Amino acid sequence: MAVRELLEKKGRKAITIDGGHTVEEAVHRMATHNVSALVVLENAQPVGMFAERDLLRTYLTHRQRPFSEIRLVEAMTPRLLVAAPQDDTASTLEMMLREGIRHLPVVENRSIVGMLTANDLIEHHLGFLDAEMGYLRDYIADLHEAGRD
Repeated sequence: MAVRELLEKKGRKAITIDGGHTVEEAVHRMATHNVSALVVLENAQPVGMFAERDLLRTYLTHRQRPFSEIRLVEAMTPRLLVAAPQDDTASTLEMMLREGIRHLPVVENRSIVGMLTANDLIEHHLGFLDAEMGYLRDYIADLHEAGRD
């Protein structure tokens, strides 16, 4: 299945924030939208991610500074990995697991079209494997029936 199909099924859009905003503003936006990660933009282009892990790291490294004084460009993960809508979900999940990331923006023509989580992809593949097991059980049952004839 292509990433595009899973996005359409899940309807998961990416929540963004400008890199000039503060960590405090990012936390508020995450809570308001009930998400665990934001795509950070500069000049309307994605430049990084700010996720729960970044919040914890920021707390530990900037203990003396209030979140209202820390800009997202200081706290975000600047290495932004993305998927394309035509990418295969299996290879996308493999890449996320290999890289240790939980959130992956989907980008088409330099615009963000959605966000996938590792859970989205795992749930999709578990459903696929469950259906495949059902087909195999039916096939084996048919073979046993044919052997009795």
